[in-house]
Amino acid sequence: MSRIVHIPLAAQPVMPWANGLGVTRQVAIDPPDASLASGFRWRVSRAQVAGDGPFSRFPGVDRSLWLLHGNGLSLDVEGREVRLSRRLQRCDFAGEAVVHARCLDGPIEDLNLMVARARTRATATVLVCEPGGVVELEPAAERLLLVLAGSVEWPGGPLLASGEAMRVDGGEPHSLRAVAAGLILVADFEAVRAQGGN
Repeated sequence: MSRIVHIPLAAQPVMPWANGLGVTRQVAIDPPDASLASGFRWRVSRAQVAGDGPFSRFPGVDRSLWLLHGNGLSLDVEGREVRLSRRLQRCDFAGEAVVHARCLDGPIEDLNLMVARARTRATATVLVCEPGGVVELEPAAERLLLVLAGSVEWPGGPLLASGEAMRVDGGEPHSLRAVAAGLILVADFEAVRAQGGN
């Protein structure tokens, strides 16, 4: 049977950046008592970016970033420019890379997914849902659902409003029904098995 943990907005801590250029809302982290300093398997967060500046570096971590709101973001990733000018555009990069961000026209909000690559692998997508639409999800050992807009019904579980999340562990198939048109992040995680040597 699946284990379900509801993560309301009030349970998601907001943390200021060390450089003062923005704040981050930590949606979920694994293990639940982990931190950026102590190490983690995976982390999902939303960041408010108010100005230009460097990204923090996280050696051994794979990162994915989506543009949620605002007029765009230009990333210099080790000398390669990546422009995120459309909502839900995504950029993947290594946490140890030297990355500098520049807002194209005012503040933006982005969605961040980080995984410790030696321990965890992630598959993530943002789904666009029409009112009344049903999304059938395949089994996953660990899954995080984050409602980015609209609201979603979970059979036998809570109604998830915009900003709320739910962690589902257990590897059973399930479905979601969109009450209002919206966007949902579906992030699935699996442990990386250690390679044996001969």
